[in-house]
Amino acid sequence: MIRGLIIAGLLCLSLSGCWAAVAGVGAEAGYIAAQEDRTALETLEDQRITASVKSAFIADPLVSALDINVDTHKKNVTLRGFVDSDREASRAIELARQTKGVVSVNPQLVKK
Repeated sequence: MIRGLIIAGLLCLSLSGCWAAVAGVGAEAGYIAAQEDRTALETLEDQRITASVKSAFIADPLVSALDINVDTHKKNVTLRGFVDSDREASRAIELARQTKGVVSVNPQLVKK
């Protein structure tokens, strides 16, 4: 169990958008890291979903993974950041929705 937590934490740290949740940096990070309405398993599942969505963004040539922040709370994904086009935004939303375990996607993406 501890080993799994360490691996999940390291994976999360390697992807942008997760560091704040682990370190508690910034206003939104405090919200993410201090949520008391999730169990440890729910938190790990949310981190897995976030990492999976970011990995899908990294693998997709249309989506700029560095410009989109991914936050997950109880399997609900919020996408925040900047995109070059409506096509990129649609693709990011589609990839997030296709990720295993995602219940909903809340896109808050802004065109550059």
